[in-house]
Amino acid sequence: MAATPVFILAKVLQALGIADVGFALYVGISQPHGMGKEYEFTGIGIAVFLAGYIVEVMWARPHE
Repeated sequence: MAATPVFILAKVLQALGIADVGFALYVGISQPHGMGKEYEFTGIGIAVFLAGYIVEVMWARPHE
């Protein structure tokens, strides 16, 4: 099965979401009083990951 552009888009969004959550962890550890920014970056990362997951489920997977 060849990877369609929509599938690649979904996986890229998921990877960006995971990377953003990792960056949030870094911000929370490295900055004093960085907990608010950590929550903000974590929320954005989760939203981006979920957007990629929804794109994958709705459009990239073959429907049976």
